[in-house]
This record gives sequence, structure tokens and C-alpha cells, in this order.
Amino acid sequence: MSVGTLPECASTLFDPLCAVVCLTPRSHEDWADDLVAFTRGDGGGESVGVDPVPMFEAVTGELVRQNLMPVTSEGAEELLKFLAVGSFYEGPDPSLREADEVRDGCVRDVLASVGDSVEFFTNHGHAEDGPDAEFLVPGFYWNSLAVTLYDVCLIGVTSERLLVAWRFEDA
Repeated sequence: MSVGTLPECASTLFDPLCAVVCLTPRSHEDWADDLVAFTRGDGGGESVGVDPVPMFEAVTGELVRQNLMPVTSEGAEELLKFLAVGSFYEGPDPSLREADEVRDGCVRDVLASVGDSVEFFTNHGHAEDGPDAEFLVPGFYWNSLAVTLYDVCLIGVTSERLLVAWRFEDA
């Protein structure tokens, strides 16, 4: 695993029909503007999964700042596992509560690819619970930013890179 490059395992861990994982260089002063560029297909970088552009209509920096909340590193691991394995409609797969060396190693590698001093954000509503937030629960709410019925994201931000992991589902 190297910083600045998505690990190969990302292409097999995430469903290419309903999820996208992207690691892109930062080009704006405000990371929210980098995320807006991603939703418009202007972010560049390395990506696996679904094309994100059709998933969004009019995401703005202000909308991003209003709807994404900080999440701890531990919460980021839970969220990334949930985005990879599980269904928003049916809830997290029970296997997510058990250790899986391959899956968990890939999740850690994806998170590490963005670099050091990373801050994480999500639109998953349980982030309001702060450090005690639990993301592997069957009932949850989210601040929708996409055109699909369900959309949950994990955004990793450093001064140099933006990691975007987003899952989209309709019922």
C-alpha cells in the first residue's frame, strides 16, 4: 500500500454497480469545493466503481458543509466496511461485526491511501453522536446529497488529497 494510490483490493471490495471509491489530488482551498468538483466529474484522480456524475444534480460547497459531519478514524473504518458490504435497505451484513483479515486489511489500506493527518466526514446521521457513533446498525438516517433513494459517503481529507467513498442505492 502506498499513499496517493488506491490499493488494488478496492476494485474487488466495492460493488462497481452501486459504489465509487476515488482518490484525487486537492486543487481547491476548501475541500468542500474539491468534493463538488468530484460530483461534476472534474476531480480527476484514481477511481473504481460507478460513474458518480449521474448520481448528483446540484451539489454545492454550502450543501456539503451543511450535510457532512466529522467522524473518528474508528467510525471511518466502520463506515467504509458498511459501504463495501451490506445493504442500506436491509442493513449492515452481520459479518461486518466479525473480523475478516482480507476485508479489514483492504479497508485499512484504502483509508491509509489518503495520507497522514486525515480528517473524515460523512452524511450518515449517526455521526451526530460524535465519538460514540455506531455505524453498523440496521436503522439509520442520512443527509441525502445524491439523486438515489439512499446515499452514504465517507470523505477523507488531507491538505494534499481527497478520498471519496460513496454508495448509492434505490429500494
